[in-house]
Amino acid sequence: MKEAVDLFQQMPDPNVASWNTVIAGLADNGSISTLEFVGKMHKEGLKLDEFTFPCALKTCGGYVGFFAMGKQIHCYALKSGFEVCCYTLSALVDMYSNSNALDEAVRLFESYCTRNGSNCLSLSFWNAMISGYVENDKHIQALNLLSSIHHSGVLFDSYTWSCALRVCINLFHFRLGVQVHGLLVTSGYELDCVVGSILTDLYAKLGKMKDSFAVFDKLPEKDSIAWSGLIIGCTKAGVSSETFSLFRDMVSLGLEVDQYVVSAMLKVCSSVSSLGKGKQIHAFCIKAGHETEAVAATALVDMYSKCGEIEESIALFNGLSDRDVVCWTGIIVGCGQNGKANEALEIFQEMIKSGIEPNEVTFLGLLGACRHAGLVEDGWRLFQSMRSDHGLEPQVEHYYCMVELLGQAGLLKEARKLISEMPLRPNKTIWSSLLAACVTHKNSEMISGIAENLRVAFPDDPSVYVMVSNAYATMEMWDDLNRVRETAKASGVKEAGRSWIEMAG
Repeated sequence: MKEAVDLFQQMPDPNVASWNTVIAGLADNGSISTLEFVGKMHKEGLKLDEFTFPCALKTCGGYVGFFAMGKQIHCYALKSGFEVCCYTLSALVDMYSNSNALDEAVRLFESYCTRNGSNCLSLSFWNAMISGYVENDKHIQALNLLSSIHHSGVLFDSYTWSCALRVCINLFHFRLGVQVHGLLVTSGYELDCVVGSILTDLYAKLGKMKDSFAVFDKLPEKDSIAWSGLIIGCTKAGVSSETFSLFRDMVSLGLEVDQYVVSAMLKVCSSVSSLGKGKQIHAFCIKAGHETEAVAATALVDMYSKCGEIEESIALFNGLSDRDVVCWTGIIVGCGQNGKANEALEIFQEMIKSGIEPNEVTFLGLLGACRHAGLVEDGWRLFQSMRSDHGLEPQVEHYYCMVELLGQAGLLKEARKLISEMPLRPNKTIWSSLLAACVTHKNSEMISGIAENLRVAFPDDPSVYVMVSNAYATMEMWDDLNRVRETAKASGVKEAGRSWIEMAG
């Protein structure tokens, strides 16, 4: 593009067509210089036309802080009589939609429809409005507009079908996706490179891997979207061997692998504890320039910690300049899981000093670290700070960590008091944790009360009766044991089943 600009600037007297050519090139490359050249063209006394306005509006919508300029260009287009041009209208809808002004885009769209009738609309104008709805998470409105186009007899193009499929993905609607797929087949767009790739991604995101592979295998040309969708889908489906094979093929074909695919691959390495493959993908990250990108970097930190290489994980984390709450939380959880509770607490203090606000998952990692290390005072302080310092309401999982921590330390009354003060209904896991702690610390006085709470809360759960019976048996509380068994029989609760396998030999 630089060569084209240099050549243009050497022209003694460029005409409108020359200006529009260089402006269009800059706009297509996402250059902010587009607006500079539009301004120069205007100062030269040349008339902006139906080719100039869309390029200028596209640039305004693509950058934060240029909404005011976009509105000025809209006014100029209106005065010049170019607002009603097809491409200018579409660019205006795009600009407003991309500038968090969807209401303005809808108002413009509906105003034009009212004046001219929906049958007079070009497909590009329809597409712009549908895209605006999709980009602003207004999927039902996008679906309604798609239905209107379909019933008006206007034929969809590749872009329209792509938007329709994205609506299905965002609504997580399998049945709707199948219906759109059927229409794609009859319209001849199923094997279109862009549409087919998004269709592959749709089935993968919905967990329909057989359908995803079927579409993928049919495609004559497979782009990065198709490969990425299939790989990420396999990751979520837990098909690790297939995932590694697809990743190798994608890399060998020289296709662009983004940080989201890398992150998905690292999650597979974490789930199967494959440090060797994780290191290979780390090497690929460095080569491809993904190591410092937020999503890939967080996945690398997570992979090393889950594979037991916590020192490597900490070193990677310390080398990052841009760390969001997900990244901070990941290293805190990793330290806790690898027996580095003190390091987790220190990193948390750094996080607070850096101005990053923790979330519920951060505290779950911290409380888990305290639980593993038996740090009662630190755990209690952190638990209380959730509400007092950060405005976060503890959830059942946070209460479980605290009950477990207090129970392990033999602080049974404190744990029981905490449960009684919970604003949430204690689940079976919380009561079970306290029951186990009472058995460990030989506190027979509290067991009966906890057992009764479990029985009342979960009267039809056989595992509760087994758990309570085992606790009574361990504590040699035979009368209570017999009473529980009689209650189970009277309630019609079935005992846990038993089975055996006879081995040859």
